[in-house]
Amino acid sequence: MTGLKPNPWKTSAKIAWRETRASSGRFLFVVLAVAAGVGALTGVRGFSRAFHTMLQRDARGFMAADLTVRTFQLPTPQQTEVMDRLGSRGVRRTQVTETLTMASPGEGSTPLLISVKAVDPDVYPFYGVVKLNPPVTLKAALQPDAIVVSDGVLLRLNAKIGDSVRIGGLPFRITAEVTNEPDRMTGSLNVGPRVMMSRAALDRTALIIPGSRAAERFLFKLPAAVPILSARNELKNAFREGLIADYTEAHPLIEQGLRQSTTFLSLVSLVALVIAALGVATAIQAHLQQKMDSIAVMKCLGAKSNQILRIYILQTLGLGLAGSAIGIAVGTLVQMVFPIFLERYFQISSMPRFDAVSALQGLLVGVLTVLLFTIPPLLGIRYIRPALIFRREMAAPQQSFAEWWKRAAASVVSAIVILAFVGGLAAWLADNATTGRYFAAAIAIAMLALAAVAWLLLKGLRILSRHMPRGVGPVIRQGIANLYRPGNHAGAAVMALGVGVMFTVTIWIVQRGLLQDIVRTAPPGMPNVYLLDITASNRQAITDLVKAQPGVLGQPEMLGAVAASITAIDGVPLEREKLQGMARRYARTTSVSTAPEKPPFTQVLSGEWWPAGSHPVEAKVSVAESVAKLLKIRVGSTMNWSTPQRNFTATVAAIHKSESVRLSARVEFFFSDGALDGLPAIYYGGIRARPQSVPGIQKVLYEKFPTVTVVNMADVLDTIQSIVDQISLVVRFISFFSILAGVVILASSVAGTRFRRIREVVILKTLGATRQRIARIFSVEFLVIGAVAGMMGGLLAGGFAWLVLNRLLRANAAPDIMPMFAAIGGTALLAVVTGWAASYRTLGQKPLEILRDE
Repeated sequence: MTGLKPNPWKTSAKIAWRETRASSGRFLFVVLAVAAGVGALTGVRGFSRAFHTMLQRDARGFMAADLTVRTFQLPTPQQTEVMDRLGSRGVRRTQVTETLTMASPGEGSTPLLISVKAVDPDVYPFYGVVKLNPPVTLKAALQPDAIVVSDGVLLRLNAKIGDSVRIGGLPFRITAEVTNEPDRMTGSLNVGPRVMMSRAALDRTALIIPGSRAAERFLFKLPAAVPILSARNELKNAFREGLIADYTEAHPLIEQGLRQSTTFLSLVSLVALVIAALGVATAIQAHLQQKMDSIAVMKCLGAKSNQILRIYILQTLGLGLAGSAIGIAVGTLVQMVFPIFLERYFQISSMPRFDAVSALQGLLVGVLTVLLFTIPPLLGIRYIRPALIFRREMAAPQQSFAEWWKRAAASVVSAIVILAFVGGLAAWLADNATTGRYFAAAIAIAMLALAAVAWLLLKGLRILSRHMPRGVGPVIRQGIANLYRPGNHAGAAVMALGVGVMFTVTIWIVQRGLLQDIVRTAPPGMPNVYLLDITASNRQAITDLVKAQPGVLGQPEMLGAVAASITAIDGVPLEREKLQGMARRYARTTSVSTAPEKPPFTQVLSGEWWPAGSHPVEAKVSVAESVAKLLKIRVGSTMNWSTPQRNFTATVAAIHKSESVRLSARVEFFFSDGALDGLPAIYYGGIRARPQSVPGIQKVLYEKFPTVTVVNMADVLDTIQSIVDQISLVVRFISFFSILAGVVILASSVAGTRFRRIREVVILKTLGATRQRIARIFSVEFLVIGAVAGMMGGLLAGGFAWLVLNRLLRANAAPDIMPMFAAIGGTALLAVVTGWAASYRTLGQKPLEILRDE
């Protein structure tokens, strides 16, 4: 009976398992690094899929309807006729109006900017439930003289349930607090604390007049006999400027935001995974260096390079599988964190669960990334020659150019394959090939730059250590010298930590820089208080009242706006379907104004402004430069305009440019005097006042004109701050995994040099060094690694943030030093803690035990 031939893969797997078990300390950190990258990726994509599923499943609840139409103007008679026609077929509808106004708890108090939502409690919502505290039905809570509010209103006005507040100059009793609002995120004008009232209450306030700045949403509930597509098409033809959504697609803006945020966070997670893969490659390279004798022995016994390569490929595959499996578990936990970021906007109906598709994606991506990144060190097995290993003490023969080129070419090809793979992954995650190419190029440039900076900094430290004065002492000298211990991959640890720090600090600096730029770059005289919804009859009285208030600086700005639509340019009809990009917005209704003379802070770029005080027989218009470029308008072009009251034509007399921070920049079309006569106009005002005088101005204006909305720019900055903070929090949460991967790689480097550290401790103790002195030496080593990584990451973050702020966002941001110093200190502390967590047992070794083993 002949013996069975042993399975080479089974044999290789046994050897790989033995070696992995013998080096379990080092490889444990490798597995954790992979788990960090895969966990972030799986968590992001798993939550995205779960949230998308929830949107589709609960779409009616999120919209409070089967179908919605959102527009920023009251419906025309033709549009109302279409909705009535649908109503005759059994389609129910209700109207939701959202606007901004002021609320005050009583006379003499400072009013608060609020977001008002007016509904018909008899039918709203068609789906979902408005939850109130104390529990009461919406119909009972929303009486003509009663409202329900968010907790923000109670806090800001220091009010409680049962108190009264004044809106539009009339008292309203607070009957309940809103704890859940089904269509919160599908609405508009989500600025300021929320107040919900009935439509009868809104009519009492007289807040809405023709031309008011308000969002109108029409909610529809369809019977089974009316197809959703048929109703949608009818409404689409009637509301050409409206945003239409139905439950089959949840909400287009939410879906778009979900796709964009998922893509961005997936790419951030991919950065963490790339760092982890670099750590795996570094650990495998260090492991191979320690196993060179074993590999030489195997080759002497007849093993071929491909057989030995099989052992380490299986070992790498096992590490990738183990790390990816743990990462999938971590990703499931990450999915449960994301609802915390969204709880203020969405009532998550169920916690995200394990998602098999995202788990499989994470597993494949993790394993393939780890395998590809370990190709370069594994290829080195082919060049291990037993004779050179056993005679390593002798001088190595001169390497020929052909041999050097052969190895260099293999490394270059491997790098190209890895970059192509990373680019392919990025393209798949972003669903965009161009994004994949840019991401691969950015990764290549960033890694090369980081590696070069890390090498230069560490090289500089080495040179510096040789020229340090004697007074520095042996502790610092020895600590810096430890960075160059054989097998100590300080450069890889510095680079990995630096990437994570760079990404996190970049987000931090951009976040700070945006808000600082808004405040710092405001030119002298720029309004810091805005007045909205001023009627023509109140315009002069409000202007006079504002001028008389103490603390007002300069003359108030007042600008009237009329809603009009462009129908044709030079005789060519303006059709939305034929326009591209930003130009499409001008196929909708836009705000236009009359300017008898050129407004301040406005520059004429071409053409001539009409003479001040003139009343041309033929209407003339000046067009903003940005619009002229988009719509290809030139001086002398004719423009046809349409309003509900009448149609008219105007000739382009000038192309202008206004300062973006001025009130006049809000209007892009200025007409000559008389062109807009007879059309309803709403006026907007802007004033510059001392900050301490603003509350008094708000009080006076609210007492005299309660329907006028006063917007303090400090409130707007608070809103921007909260939005930026929320976005930054999510990005920092995901970029934390990049830092975690860097920390794990540092711990892996420390664990990989454990035996050398033990020998060093034993020798130092034998020479009389105390445990405290050795601890200080190690601390210096870890402190230098962290400080260098923090310095490198902070400096590069400062550079990237400057590019983002000054080039991409066009902000005039100055260098922000504080986050860079915080990065150095924080990373140094993190490195010390990590280093000691991985090596604290080393100090307890007894010299005699180790010396006997020698």
